[in-house]
Amino acid sequence: MKGKIAFVLGAAVGYVLGSRAGRERYEQIKRGAQKVWNTEPVQKGVGLVRDAAQTRVDEAKAVVVRAGKGAVAAFLNDSGRGAPRASGGDPRSGTSGAAPKSSASADTPKTAGVDTPDGDAEGGASSSGGGAA
Repeated sequence: MKGKIAFVLGAAVGYVLGSRAGRERYEQIKRGAQKVWNTEPVQKGVGLVRDAAQTRVDEAKAVVVRAGKGAVAAFLNDSGRGAPRASGGDPRSGTSGAAPKSSASADTPKTAGVDTPDGDAEGGASSSGGGAA
């Protein structure tokens, strides 16, 4: 049934676009299409399609939000190794969220205590006790 409707609509659009009958015929076709579009059964169908599409959009949005939250949490957990977490500290080291003090804290860059990809703490002591984990 959907294929038949699509074919009829395609044929109508093709006729209108390809028609050489002039403006009067175009207006007549347009009025006929508007009459059909504004009928109750067509508008019920439009409402059903709109509701189904909105449901799919809401589901997709929820999936994207969950994936984004998971990605951010994973990023924060991975990048936060050795640095205090936003949740109030590293439960493994028993810190309360305060950055570890270094003897050269005034000269230490903002990356102090952050583990580098090779596992060494950069610029000071890490909250995990220093060195590679």
